Amino acid sequence: MRNTLKYPTPFWVYESVVYEIFPDRFSIGKGKSVQDKASLYINRGGTIKEWNEKPVATGDWRSSQSFYGGDLWGVGEKLDYLKDLGVNCLYLTPIFSSPSNHKYDGADYFKVDSQFGGNRALTFLVSKLKRENMRLVLDGVFNHVSSQHKWFVKAKNGNRDAMSKFTMYESGHRGWWGAQSLPELNLEELEVRNYITQVIHKYLKMGIDGWRLDCGQDLGPVNNAFIASKVKSISTEKYVVSELWTYPEGWNMVDGIMNYHLRELILSYLNGELNEIGSALTSVFNDTPNIYGCWNMLDSHDSERIANVLPDKSLRKLAVVLQFTYPGVPVVYYGSEVGLEGGRDPECRDTMKWNEETWDTELREFYKKIIALRKTETALKIGAFEVLNTDPLVFLRKAPYMLDDIVVAINRSNARRVAAQIKDGRLLDRTRFVDLFTGEKFSLSAGLLKFDIPERGFRLLKPLNDTVRGYDQYKRIF
Repeated sequence: MRNTLKYPTPFWVYESVVYEIFPDRFSIGKGKSVQDKASLYINRGGTIKEWNEKPVATGDWRSSQSFYGGDLWGVGEKLDYLKDLGVNCLYLTPIFSSPSNHKYDGADYFKVDSQFGGNRALTFLVSKLKRENMRLVLDGVFNHVSSQHKWFVKAKNGNRDAMSKFTMYESGHRGWWGAQSLPELNLEELEVRNYITQVIHKYLKMGIDGWRLDCGQDLGPVNNAFIASKVKSISTEKYVVSELWTYPEGWNMVDGIMNYHLRELILSYLNGELNEIGSALTSVFNDTPNIYGCWNMLDSHDSERIANVLPDKSLRKLAVVLQFTYPGVPVVYYGSEVGLEGGRDPECRDTMKWNEETWDTELREFYKKIIALRKTETALKIGAFEVLNTDPLVFLRKAPYMLDDIVVAINRSNARRVAAQIKDGRLLDRTRFVDLFTGEKFSLSAGLLKFDIPERGFRLLKPLNDTVRGYDQYKRIF
């Protein structure tokens, strides 16, 4: 993995909270229903579903042909909801012309699927996001295409030029994980690389802010580096994150990876399968030079929803606190903020519920609070990471200015009293720390911070500069 091309993380990424949307299941725009759009699906052999119908696993391709009618117009119309939640960057799963609801089988990457509103809808969404000072990351599926892609249709008919763009055998072709409907591109072919470059540049110039690379491990380090170089040739402030289901070390040719390893650590720790998490979190931080650009996720379109994995809401909140306070970019999967449930694909791709009576409003307020803190607290954006205690877990996010430090404590068991050594010599005796959620205060005594932590609870503690009779003990401390 030495074929790396390292770029500085775009500045805006440090302040981002990402919201993942599966467009078919988020919102239908322009006051329409799926019935109004039925021809867009039925004419391609699909079936339509009402918004409150649960997606059902069929064990075959049919679940990918069930459509609920969501589109980019609908996403744009819900920006007020997203702004109120506090997220400032959207990640859309694929939006390009494709025969499926998930669009991971692209047939034409130069066209936004008409089911989602076409190129006009994307232009509308980009424009509206710019006005709201929000960012947009699109999903780039460059490892494989649909068997309906024009290149592959020609290849199947024996066109040699088209055949060179794939790996063809006498008995068939190489498909992603053997799926014949997903022929893998020959990424070493110059014309394929030029095609990918054209797609990348088209949408970056349209105003999107970055790309998420599907199947990053299948692309391999060389192609990750190639794609990153093409993105950065437009602007070094454009962002590239790659899908990886591995230990995150060694992938610093991109700005970050989807940190599924962190998800496994958090869930295993809170489910009691992992006795101690501090050393693992330290290893990931030390081994991942682009850690601040990595995505911290608890669920996604490829996993069970966090509400299913951690039905105990107090434990789920601990997972969210870890997600938002560990270095990296927190990513909220649509609906998780209101308690949306779902098992494995396709159940995890249920529709967003817009009836507020179905929401867990207390959970949503919790998300709003921690999102706001993640966007405003310097330590959570750029602070270093150091474990101070393992049971319960206590760690320091150390900021450039000591009074911006934050101490995070996570307790998965009974209520207890904790004494943590605060490893920042700039923090002075008697400094009080305030809990950013509860307002409670605790004092530092000769570098040791003692505090109570409730059962299955947490603390986010920030130092205060309390003056006593007008005296400022920090007047010469920087």
